[in-house]
Amino acid sequence: MQKRNRFIYLLIAIGILVGILYVTFNNTTDQEIAVIGGDIETDRQAELLSCITRLPLKMKIGQKLMVAGYKDKLQYQTPLLADLFIGGIIVMNEVESEQITHLRNSLTIAPLIAVDQEGGSVQRYKSIGILPAAQDMAKYSADKAYELYLKDYTDLKKLGITTNFAPVVDILSASPNPLPGRIFSDSLSEVIRFARENIRAAKQAGITPVIKHFPGLGSATGNTDFESATTDPLSMLKDRDIVPYKELATLQPDIMVGNMIVPDLTDGDPAIWSESAIQLARSLGYQDSVIYSDSLTAQAVPGNLNDAVFKSWLAGVDIALIVQSEVNTANLGRYLIDIIDFSTTAVQQNKIDMVAIDNSVLRIFNRKQIDPCRLAEEHT
Repeated sequence: MQKRNRFIYLLIAIGILVGILYVTFNNTTDQEIAVIGGDIETDRQAELLSCITRLPLKMKIGQKLMVAGYKDKLQYQTPLLADLFIGGIIVMNEVESEQITHLRNSLTIAPLIAVDQEGGSVQRYKSIGILPAAQDMAKYSADKAYELYLKDYTDLKKLGITTNFAPVVDILSASPNPLPGRIFSDSLSEVIRFARENIRAAKQAGITPVIKHFPGLGSATGNTDFESATTDPLSMLKDRDIVPYKELATLQPDIMVGNMIVPDLTDGDPAIWSESAIQLARSLGYQDSVIYSDSLTAQAVPGNLNDAVFKSWLAGVDIALIVQSEVNTANLGRYLIDIIDFSTTAVQQNKIDMVAIDNSVLRIFNRKQIDPCRLAEEHT
């Protein structure tokens, strides 16, 4: 009888405990649950950042570089890219999937494989089907645009592409057009509408879209690939060119910052060298996004390549993009070694913040879904 009573008391106690837990859980607000989840995520990011601090500096600098890769040169580039821990390749012509696979397998840290596949005149892979230029795409319905983009992105994913430097979200306001055919429209709502379909399709296919050219190239005096160019002042860009970045932030694309000069923002320098421009981009909802420079070999970028890369990192750019010509690929090793030596010396002389570099590498690793703690165990 006594044993039976003890059993009954135990059941009652369990019932009371379950009741208390039920009431407590149901009285916990969604906001409190989100805070708990956020704390866990914050702790995890702090742990990953701690592991990054243990990685070799050469590895971290290498991860912050992306260079051009060409079909007939990539095989010979691979040992160099592996030795320098280069973080990404932008393929400039129809590099085959087997070459991409070999490259990814040859590097200690799998690189980002990027492409310029906007459509129209800027389209590296045409054999998978011709994609309309942005200006022509805007003549379709949003549903049709999504369908065309999804097919293209699905094919790119099969090839091994991880990243696309598209869509262009510039708002056309200059005459002549600085990017003929590459801008959806002079209508803010239309640019946002079709850019959103492009980004949705990329995400569905498993590719990271990179919207460009922040803070807006649609009012530029020219194409920065070929000449120095200036846009309307920031006061005008805020109500027009910067709006798509605000509207599309919830879709979590990455960003490419342009080489244009923006009055009242960049102090006469290209935007890629402007800390104010990078901070503005982050403030729009891109704190965790990877921010790329536009090509540092463009005509709009003055000075030498070492200086260009260093100034972009000093401003807060995560990945410096170097699009060397196919002919100059033979000299790529010398360029990269010079950049890494120059940057290493700058870090040692405290000319650039090591904490900023580590946070930048964390964003890159998060995008790659790479665990730096595993790397730290292997390389320290």
